[in-house]
Amino acid sequence: MSSNIDLKTLWQQQPAGNKPDINAVIKKAIDLKRKTKNKLIWANLVLMATAIFVIVIWANLSTRVFTTTAGIILIVCSIVAFVAVSSGLHMGLFKSHPEADTFTYLNELISIQKKQQFIQTKVMSLYFVFLSFGLFLYMMEFENRMSVLWASITFLCSFGWMAFAYFYLGRRRFKKQQAEMSGAIEKLQAINKQLEASKETE
Repeated sequence: MSSNIDLKTLWQQQPAGNKPDINAVIKKAIDLKRKTKNKLIWANLVLMATAIFVIVIWANLSTRVFTTTAGIILIVCSIVAFVAVSSGLHMGLFKSHPEADTFTYLNELISIQKKQQFIQTKVMSLYFVFLSFGLFLYMMEFENRMSVLWASITFLCSFGWMAFAYFYLGRRRFKKQQAEMSGAIEKLQAINKQLEASKETE
């Protein structure tokens, strides 16, 4: 199984039946990689822009309360660390394999899926914990200037939105990504099994 051309030749020798189109399956794998890469780039740009925006706000604050500064530092460090870890785990997305066979694409998709699971279950959880704590520290100075009612409303709205984004929006997006990835992996696995069985009978 050294090249995609060999795979195509072998695949064409199989009975028509209900076999999936190998070109369509590989195209789906390539599209998934490109979509994942584009989402990663876009998310990183948004996060870095957010970090810069937070730094600009901090630089223009008239006060320098310790909790506010500590909160800003924690927020920025959380964002930078998340971007660094998620980008590092997805470096394979930026490698091109124009002549790769289905085994290569299968292994790449499985690797991407495992890394996404790790990011969602471990990295994302730590990111939101530190981000929330940083936001809490940052808001303390301003909450002290408000009435108890408005301070409570502000806290509930801020952390309520973060909880909604993490527990609902984030997990919903993750499940959709995993479903798409699993579908492509299953098709590649089916093709590979048939090709292996075909080689054994030769």
